[in-house]
Amino acid sequence: MKILTNLFKRKSLKYQLLSRMFLLLILFLVAIEIFQYFSLKQYLCKSKEQVLESRIHNLSNVLPNIQSEEDVINVSEELIEHSIDINITSSVIDSYGNIIDSESKYKNGIPAPKLSKNDYIKLMNKEGNLEGYTLVKNINGKLDVVIFRKIGNIHSSSGLIQLSTEAEPVLSILYKQLSTYILACLVILILGSIVGGAVLKKTLTPLYSMTDTVEQITVQELNKRLPINNKQLEIDSLSIAFNGMLERIETSFKKENALNLKMQQFISDASHELRTPLTSIRGFVEVLLMGAAKDEKKLNMALNSILSESERLSELVNELLMLTRLDRQAEVEMSKENMKSIIEEVYPQLNVLAKTRKINLNLNGNAYFLGNKNQIKQVIFNLVQNAINHTDEKEGIITISLDSEVMENKNSLVLKITDNGTGISEGDLTKIFDRFFRSESHRSRQYGGYGLGLSIVKSIVDSHNGKIDVKSTLGQGTTFYIYLQGLLQ
Repeated sequence: MKILTNLFKRKSLKYQLLSRMFLLLILFLVAIEIFQYFSLKQYLCKSKEQVLESRIHNLSNVLPNIQSEEDVINVSEELIEHSIDINITSSVIDSYGNIIDSESKYKNGIPAPKLSKNDYIKLMNKEGNLEGYTLVKNINGKLDVVIFRKIGNIHSSSGLIQLSTEAEPVLSILYKQLSTYILACLVILILGSIVGGAVLKKTLTPLYSMTDTVEQITVQELNKRLPINNKQLEIDSLSIAFNGMLERIETSFKKENALNLKMQQFISDASHELRTPLTSIRGFVEVLLMGAAKDEKKLNMALNSILSESERLSELVNELLMLTRLDRQAEVEMSKENMKSIIEEVYPQLNVLAKTRKINLNLNGNAYFLGNKNQIKQVIFNLVQNAINHTDEKEGIITISLDSEVMENKNSLVLKITDNGTGISEGDLTKIFDRFFRSESHRSRQYGGYGLGLSIVKSIVDSHNGKIDVKSTLGQGTTFYIYLQGLLQ
């Protein structure tokens, strides 16, 4: 009962396929029956016509010799006598459409079918000898097969002879054949529903299997995949598409989880970094309130500390705001810039930051690209500041190089910033672009950073559709590589 209920749910695929198959089958069977009905009817009526034609054949030597209406009247009985037979009626009509004589040998005694005068006259005026048959209703309203032949000259006939026989046997055969065909069609439809339902169930088994598999997929089981070897092209294509979607969902879910973890870590680290300078400022304010303001030395120390912590706090907030803008992918004005000119423009400021460290430039010609000048300056400042923090104050050497390289059939400019500092461990290389990340050996406040500089660098490079890479050896130094798509000069 449940199977039948599922089968005939109007929205089920099985019901729709089966109903459409039945509709096509019914239309096909109806078309065959219509063709068969009219073909059989034509054949049976033609058989009746041939019987009547055989009776006309008996008059073939008489009809052409009748030349006048008087001859028609004189030989009418003879014409009827030679043409009539069992289950046949015979009538002779004059040129005015009047029936001169008529006789019927129908078993039920029904007289010959009769047309109107105008119909008879129209027949006599037709071209040829009136080949073929006509179905005409008799006095009982039943159909007779009727043929007509002209008497005398076929171009100017003196009358007509009409022969007819009952069409009832023909219709009886047709109705019997029709009822048999309808019964056979019902049997075919019943068998078709049983066989078709079984075939459809077997055909749709992979689809039901897909449904069961999909229902079992949960957030914890996004790694499940649908079978793709179902030996059905459409189902296999659907499985492949669905597996692709599941893979994208799984990847997105993992990224979302990773992003949520990063966000939680980000919030935790940001809260910690913000709390530290705020705690310092509050502590110094409390010291001042307790009377330290009367001591000029303590007052200056407290105010300088508050100023220093305020500047650190302001720097952190600015960096956080910059990361937020970069994350939003806010539209930034881009223009054609020369990397060599930008480096030369910031070089004096970099020397001030480096103090006693050496900064070498190795610039090979102009290098044009599409970008934002201020953001690229920020990239250079952050990378150089990072190098300064990790190199010796007296022996530190930082080299800024500019070159070109072909990558993926595209001309790219390469900005390299190399230092001879402490280097980065292999384990930390994959984390240095994470926000608030600082290696264990460089968590001291003396560097003044928050672990946001390299995150900002990467976000800016990504917004320029560029790529950043890093290579480092502990105790020898680090090199950052920035690849940007170059422009023709």
